[in-house]
Amino acid sequence: MSNAYTSTGSTTLGGTVGGAGLVQKAYDRLLEFALRAEPLIRSVADKTPAQQSIPGSTVVLQKYVDLNAVTDTLTETVDPDAVALSTPNTVTITLNEYGNSVLVTRALELFSLADVDPAIANVIAFNLADSIDKVAMSTLNGGSNVIYGGSTATSTATITAAATLDSADIRRAVAKLRSNKAAYRKGSLYWTGIHPEVSHDLRAETGDLGWRYPQAQSASEASKIWAGEIGEYEGAFFVESPRLYNAKSGANQTALTTTAVTVAGVSAAFTFGVASSSVIASRAEAGDGIAGTGIASGAKITAITTSGSTTTFTVDTANTAAVTVSTTVTVTPVTRVFDTIVAGSQAMAEAVAEEPHVVIGNVTDKLMRFRPMGWYGVLGFSVYRDEALYRITSGSSIAAL
Repeated sequence: MSNAYTSTGSTTLGGTVGGAGLVQKAYDRLLEFALRAEPLIRSVADKTPAQQSIPGSTVVLQKYVDLNAVTDTLTETVDPDAVALSTPNTVTITLNEYGNSVLVTRALELFSLADVDPAIANVIAFNLADSIDKVAMSTLNGGSNVIYGGSTATSTATITAAATLDSADIRRAVAKLRSNKAAYRKGSLYWTGIHPEVSHDLRAETGDLGWRYPQAQSASEASKIWAGEIGEYEGAFFVESPRLYNAKSGANQTALTTTAVTVAGVSAAFTFGVASSSVIASRAEAGDGIAGTGIASGAKITAITTSGSTTTFTVDTANTAAVTVSTTVTVTPVTRVFDTIVAGSQAMAEAVAEEPHVVIGNVTDKLMRFRPMGWYGVLGFSVYRDEALYRITSGSSIAAL
């Protein structure tokens, strides 16, 4: 039972008690920021225009084509025919505007318990780096060279949780890059970006050909096991980050079902509530398929929220039922697929017309109350040397835990 004189839980007093409401709730005025992953994907773009002719909405980079090797001998008295140089290969980078903004009001600055301006500037600056990094990541995913993890996967749609990345996949990617004459990124090593949940499987591999064996056999390398870092291995140096691309795009898993529940068939809302099922609530994720009477065919879950005994699924397709109906809901989990990127020098290029930067907008309202703040930039990315870029697509044994 709460203390009648000092508890701040009283609803009748708006959260205050005591003589004239002297006892109040206290708030920490120092607000922490959300957890963040350090942007790093843009650093892969180590090729930029060196002598750009004029400004433009697209930038064309060119590469010479080498002459074919000549193995025939010359005849002493015959002047050899001249050969024409081949047309250079081109890579086109399309520049686009990117940006975001927020509006800081005078009232917010006056009423807020914390100093909001520095915090908003911090949030905007991180949003800049985060957004551009994701644009760069989508470009890296566009490379044509792909290796599928596991022994049976032949496409992204066939990747299962058991199709994990192993040392053989890294060896194969490095061998392909070397065969393609791709230049190294550091010393004799290629850059490799790997998701932590994929790194787990690589480091858990057993046997003499796995990552752990050479680390355990060397006293100087054993510290990597304790630190949980891959380091340099099989001709690659690894950068571990949750920023590496992953999505619910693999093979369907065993379907989950719940007992008959109520589905609200409101087509405009795209949502319906179901009585919470421990299996559904704990296993279903955005990106999984969902089916049942009143639910559109092929619907995918886009969001899940739970309140009390009701779980609400938001789907990507309007429900077909016009009235409330009772149905058995079936959720089909889709395997989360991860991309590991192995890149040599000049794998990706970028062109910049205006470097992304924080912008403090002009105050233009009549009472000078609205203070805009945001970021803006004009740039583009493109795969420059496709032969210097490999993508290893795999599942993860811990993605569903």
